[in-house]
Amino acid sequence: MNKSFGICFLVMFISTLVISCGKEGDNDPRTVVDSFSNAYFNWRFKEAISYVTFDSRKWLRFAASQVDAEDVDSLRSSEFAPSVEVVDMDCIDDSTAMATVKVTNFMVLDSIGKHPHNEAERNFKIPVSLSGNYWRVKLTHLP
Repeated sequence: MNKSFGICFLVMFISTLVISCGKEGDNDPRTVVDSFSNAYFNWRFKEAISYVTFDSRKWLRFAASQVDAEDVDSLRSSEFAPSVEVVDMDCIDDSTAMATVKVTNFMVLDSIGKHPHNEAERNFKIPVSLSGNYWRVKLTHLP
């Protein structure tokens, strides 16, 4: 009896892990990272707030405060829009994961007082976690 209980518990635990990191739709961690990344790398910080944890909002407010009109003009005059692809999603446990996002043709916000520059391609690690019942990007610094 103890053996069957242990097996049942193990199956339920593994199922929870797979299901929580493999949901589809609006609450899928991959979809959340993709939506956040598209907003963030196109400097739509207000839109990106919808995809982050409450504590992460300060990082987006900081990023927005560093962009001036000349920077926005540079982004708008760019020939191509940034392209985002979630290339990997590593589940750490049933409530946290780490996404690898490949971003191509984007403007990098440089140091304070310097204007942004184009970058051809770079991979970013973006952490996500369950916040309540929803997957959200959890920023501890800017990507």
